[in-house]
Amino acid sequence: MNKINKLHHSENFSQLIKYVLIGVLGLVVDFGIYMILTHFNVNVEIANMISSTCGIINNFFWNSYTNFKVHDRLVLRFISYFVVGQITTVFTTVSLFIFATKLGFPHLIVKIVATFVATLIQFVINKVITFRKSKK
Repeated sequence: MNKINKLHHSENFSQLIKYVLIGVLGLVVDFGIYMILTHFNVNVEIANMISSTCGIINNFFWNSYTNFKVHDRLVLRFISYFVVGQITTVFTTVSLFIFATKLGFPHLIVKIVATFVATLIQFVINKVITFRKSKK
């Protein structure tokens, strides 16, 4: 029980929770733009690349200022975050191409599952690389 309590009050746990909440906001941006674009018959892979990029940019600023609270080297941090985000955008786009376009699964379900997996990958990479505290 003590370990659970200790984990619950740890900085990592707090950052994970904030990351998830910011991620939800990013999902609203991502999925909102995705739904609008696909409603107007934009190809699902292109819609995903556009909407994911908007969500990535949104989440970087929220994570930088409210979660990890690191403001130094902002341009380099943004580039790192953006590259990580684009790597996972490729993952979700390939997932959409394989499972929705080629195999006929519902594109929204594929995007939800692929985005969930991508979010877990992003948290670990961004925590360790993008938002690590500078050594002074």
